[in-house]
Amino acid sequence: MMMLTTLKSLFFRKNIIEMNKRYLWQWIDNTFNCLDDDRIKEIGPNLACAEWLMKNGARVRWKGCKEYVSHYDCLPNTTSIHLKQFVIEQVYAGKEASISHIGFSYFKNCKNISKVEFDKCDSINNEALIKLNILKDHLTNLKINDCVNISDQGIRSLEQLQALKYLELKNVKFLSEPGTMIDHLKTKLPECNVQYYNEL
Repeated sequence: MMMLTTLKSLFFRKNIIEMNKRYLWQWIDNTFNCLDDDRIKEIGPNLACAEWLMKNGARVRWKGCKEYVSHYDCLPNTTSIHLKQFVIEQVYAGKEASISHIGFSYFKNCKNISKVEFDKCDSINNEALIKLNILKDHLTNLKINDCVNISDQGIRSLEQLQALKYLELKNVKFLSEPGTMIDHLKTKLPECNVQYYNEL
């Protein structure tokens, strides 16, 4: 009986530790995704957005550049007189990224972002896709691949992105009726080339 009680105690303690770890990482993610209005006013929406993205493991490509920038230290000096020349055109968030819907307000006033790709990014969920509405007048190309926290609600919300010309959905695991959903998007986005792939 004592052995059983000890085992139960250890099991309970282990679960509490694991739970605390999850809460800790969630708190860190939320903190790193928090909107900083003062920073936006200080350096402008594009650089503030780039800082948020890179701080959370995503990459950006500046308008007029061919390569992505992923390292926080590669951002231009905030005292430079050429700051306004740096505008984001493309965003890539892969499996190492931890951007969440909490920080999507950084996209506001980033009017040159035309391409976004979420590739195996677990922090992207339905709420994040709904908040992409911020880019509805500018976003023309969107790719979503194997993001496990996305389901019907998030995919359906993409109908609000009326500027889209190309939408690629790949390995979206939790679509209840993929064919019906894709037909719905094609109807709502008549100017968009909607592609769906399931390689699972």
